[in-house]
Amino acid sequence: MRQRGASIFIYLIFGVLIAVFVINFGPSGGQGGCKGATNTVVEVDDSNVNLSSYRIAYSNPYNPGRSRERVYFALETLIRRELLANAAAERGIRVTGDMVDEEIKKGYFFLGGIRIPLGENIFDKHEDGTQTWNVLKFKRWVANLDVKSTSTYRDEQIRSMQAALMHELLTGTARVSREEALTDFLFTKNTVSYDVVAFSAADYRDAMRLTDADIARFLATHEAEVKARFAEEERTYKAVKPQLELRQIFIAAAEPAGEPAKPDEPKPDDKQPANAGSGSAAGTGSAAGSAAKPADKTAAKPADKPKADADKPGDAAKPAIGMPIDQAKAKLEAARAAIAANKQKFADAAKQLATTDAEKANGGAIGWRSVENPQLGDKAVNDAVKALKPGEMTPVITTDNGAYLVMAEAAREGDLTYDQVKHEIAAELARTVWSKEAAKRAALAALDEARAGTGKNLEQMFEKAPAQSDGPNLDFLNDPNMSDEQKQQIIEQLRQQMQGRQGRLEWESKDVPAAWKADPDGGGGSAPAAGSAKPADKPATATAGSATPAKPADSATTPATATTPATPATATTPTTTTAAGGTTPPPPVATTVPPVEPSKDVLPAFAPVPKPKVQSEPPSPRKSPLPGLSKEMTSVLFDELSAGMLAKRVYEVDNTYVLVQVTAKGQAKVEDFDKEADRYISRLQTVRSYTLVEDWLETRCKQLAKDKKIVPAKELVSESDDTGKAVPQIYQPCMYTNQWLTAMLQHLRQ
Repeated sequence: MRQRGASIFIYLIFGVLIAVFVINFGPSGGQGGCKGATNTVVEVDDSNVNLSSYRIAYSNPYNPGRSRERVYFALETLIRRELLANAAAERGIRVTGDMVDEEIKKGYFFLGGIRIPLGENIFDKHEDGTQTWNVLKFKRWVANLDVKSTSTYRDEQIRSMQAALMHELLTGTARVSREEALTDFLFTKNTVSYDVVAFSAADYRDAMRLTDADIARFLATHEAEVKARFAEEERTYKAVKPQLELRQIFIAAAEPAGEPAKPDEPKPDDKQPANAGSGSAAGTGSAAGSAAKPADKTAAKPADKPKADADKPGDAAKPAIGMPIDQAKAKLEAARAAIAANKQKFADAAKQLATTDAEKANGGAIGWRSVENPQLGDKAVNDAVKALKPGEMTPVITTDNGAYLVMAEAAREGDLTYDQVKHEIAAELARTVWSKEAAKRAALAALDEARAGTGKNLEQMFEKAPAQSDGPNLDFLNDPNMSDEQKQQIIEQLRQQMQGRQGRLEWESKDVPAAWKADPDGGGGSAPAAGSAKPADKPATATAGSATPAKPADSATTPATATTPATPATATTPTTTTAAGGTTPPPPVATTVPPVEPSKDVLPAFAPVPKPKVQSEPPSPRKSPLPGLSKEMTSVLFDELSAGMLAKRVYEVDNTYVLVQVTAKGQAKVEDFDKEADRYISRLQTVRSYTLVEDWLETRCKQLAKDKKIVPAKELVSESDDTGKAVPQIYQPCMYTNQWLTAMLQHLRQ
């Protein structure tokens, strides 16, 4: 009874509100599709969109853009709306104010052609599960959209609802037959298990021991890249605040072996000013450091040594790192005196005395630092550096971590030229380019080792990485101070996060041992390893959705050792069995992945880099992301490699270089499809229909843009630099057309 009375009351209030707004404000007009509107923000095929519509598209909480991207996304939203609404008008689809009123009362918000339920944004939820429309929440919702009144919001929603009805009409037209769904199911639900070893460029960057000579060599061979980087970042070298180029000698206080002592970490308030740096500065005339980063960035990360067991006789005592603080201070005092008397160079003293390998390699160079905040960790060191002039040294400063001596070599400020910064840009680029090159060469060497002789499996060459956890650690829920309600909320949030990982369909045929297999004709794998499982006497019969099976391996076959990885052959196109007993090939997947080959660069020295570990991945279906691999490698694993085969080449994935070996494959079955046929067909229909609509929108948008029939307001899309000088316009109509729906749906899920 209470629910019915509340509903009637809300309907009456809503009706009165609408009447008042219509009487007081009247239709605002010009929301789109109406020529001659004022305050036009974008014109789409002779339809003008006004400022109120733009404010709603910009201010709504579902706009996933940030900063300027928010403007671009709002314009793309309005362009979509107009394309769909114009198509609806051409087909006689009309929307009235009464129709919008009903949808608003149901809690819907129309944006860019989609219908969004507002839920608690405008409803009050009750303990019995019911909800009632809250007029105050509704008015607050409208106010947050930065529009003048509820009637203005209502008028805009008329146009947006018209677009949404057209979108819903189009997405309801796609059809998928049971045969098509079965074909897709058998193709996409196959699984692959694999081992992957990744050589990370970041590991080699940390271990790089870059010297001035290395940087000069890089600059000589890569100057075009250095000039291009300067052109990209030239703005960051304008109006630079005072900086000093520094060298440092740090001697760590004595401590047990393990992680070497490091200079004091910056305090929370030791923040680099925004204008203190100079782009990707890495130390002019030096090998390390950058204007905005702490010293010794490239210090090695030595592997932790196993602790000595006191109960085992013969274990050597752990050597000490560093020296007693008094001794360190005395050595630096002596070095300072020798440098001041021109008997020794600061760089040579750093190579002799510095604790870290990085400081030894580059003579203590730590690059350009802001005078305002040098970011050297300890306040006493920072304060001493601020008073330096070129050629001067600080006194020896001691802290709990060790002893410091810092020297200023040069000073600069204002607008910097290319010649002033080319060395530091070269240093930064050298770290990036050469760390990737070192990782690449290590991966290629590992591939050569694996392919040599009768071959090795990855698990024979590399230590196995710990298995990944199947779920989060929930021990914290045992906290007695946490209420049952809080625990339940956390569990529900975790459940929602894990939904994407639950219910994954994994159909496995009999596992094939991860032994090497001979290359199939045109395949992309490598030969069998010595001591591996004996291959089957007969090749397995091709099953639905599987790649062409490998030929039986010959244990006596020894592949030729390759100096560079071969480019994989064209993938064998898998076939799938239809319900009628025929075969239908699935859509081809392009595998145009460029080969990974070493450069001719001479690399700098590196500290030892920990050997990567092999990660064993559980069965993954074709359409799911493959952990540790790129999207382009899906067809390699499913179509080119059979179980036990190692890819013939190295692949680059997110600044790592990977080796991959298939360990097992599984096939989906027709009877499994029968269990979920209706749901699977429905999902395919949804995907197909949305794809068709998005393709139409993209084609239509680009054609109108080409014909100059999409014109955004100049004041919205014009760009300028920090000085107010005009720069090239970034926004182009339709730039987000093929990303809009994906970005919106991802944002709605958050």
